[in-house]
Amino acid sequence: MNSLFKLYGHKATLLFALLALNACKQSEFYDKSAILDPEKSSAPNTTISNPTSDPNQPVVQVPTTEVNPPVVVNPPVVVNPPVVVNPPVVVNPPVVVNPPVVVTPPVVVNPPVVVNPPVVVTPPVVVTPPVVVNPTVILNDRSETFTQDSTRDGDVDILWVIDDSGSMADNQDALARNFSNFINQFIDKNINFKMAITTTDGTSYRNGRMVGDSNLLTSQAAQLNKSLFLSNFNKWIRVGTMGSGIEQGLKCASSFLDRYSSSFLRNDAYLVIVFVSDENDQSTNKVSEYISRFKSTKINTGMVKALSIVTQKLPINAKWETVGTRYNEVSVATGGLKSEITDNFALTLQNIGNSIVNLIDKFALADTPYENQIQVYVNNIQTTQGWIYDPLSRTLKFESNSVPAEGSKIEVRYKVKASVLGAI
Repeated sequence: MNSLFKLYGHKATLLFALLALNACKQSEFYDKSAILDPEKSSAPNTTISNPTSDPNQPVVQVPTTEVNPPVVVNPPVVVNPPVVVNPPVVVNPPVVVNPPVVVTPPVVVNPPVVVNPPVVVTPPVVVTPPVVVNPTVILNDRSETFTQDSTRDGDVDILWVIDDSGSMADNQDALARNFSNFINQFIDKNINFKMAITTTDGTSYRNGRMVGDSNLLTSQAAQLNKSLFLSNFNKWIRVGTMGSGIEQGLKCASSFLDRYSSSFLRNDAYLVIVFVSDENDQSTNKVSEYISRFKSTKINTGMVKALSIVTQKLPINAKWETVGTRYNEVSVATGGLKSEITDNFALTLQNIGNSIVNLIDKFALADTPYENQIQVYVNNIQTTQGWIYDPLSRTLKFESNSVPAEGSKIEVRYKVKASVLGAI
């Protein structure tokens, strides 16, 4: 130390003086601050660190209380400002949900659903005016004339059209076994009948061809040898099951008439066509065309009757069966009967035979009278009693005590609806 003092001399003296002066100023500063702020009256601790043991090195003061200034936590914790959550959370403005959700206006459902105006159903459904059927029905007059001839035998030509497809074996057997229930009525009442048989196969050479020999299926043949007559019918009515599965009964009946009209049909005899099938007709032409063809064989078209023994309703476990609507249509148009093919064949044949026999002493009308109203004249004098009109078969029959005298002229007058073509 002495050597240092000597070395630096007055410089050392000056240094110590400055240090002493500095110490006085600091104490004065802390005294004043204590007066101004009692809470800060305690002077900050300072540490004089002397990194070396060299007395000549300057003494560096390190204020330890410098922590307080940097701990300016409150200012930097300017959390509230940055947490300007409320402003940025300008949720309410951006969530301008109410305006955009201008749902109410667009959902102007009530206006567009102007159902009431467009549903001006009442006017368009001008059903009432058009359905003025009674006033606007156009009727045409019809008149048919017959001659009372009790000496004439009842003449009936019967054509059997039998389905020969693969499903018909049982039905053909049933028809053959119960045929006597049908034919006995004709034999007992001495009906002059003639029968022929064909199939429903219109796709091959069998189309409309006769099965067996119609000359051996007549009332004369039955009188000569009934057993042989029945044997022939039972044999030929079983036409087999090798025919086409496309049943065309109407076509085959028409083809039969084309082939055999001149040899089989008699002018004064009824023509009765009996269709037997478990499926609907699949002929190519319209039903109305076949009806016209059948009626064309008679001057008095009321003498043509079609009887249908066909499927009338489908069985629960139907496999191939179809309702014979086309056959039924022909039966209705000609005033014939419709029967279910699965019903008891004995009863069915008996009913059909009876309906044919009853035609003999009746007068059949060609058309259907409007509302089934007819007027009957015998020798130009109208009679309102002693006769019965059957709308199902469209026939007129006189009661036993009112039968007109032999040779009397019988006239039936009635009205029919005009067809669209006829009304023009």
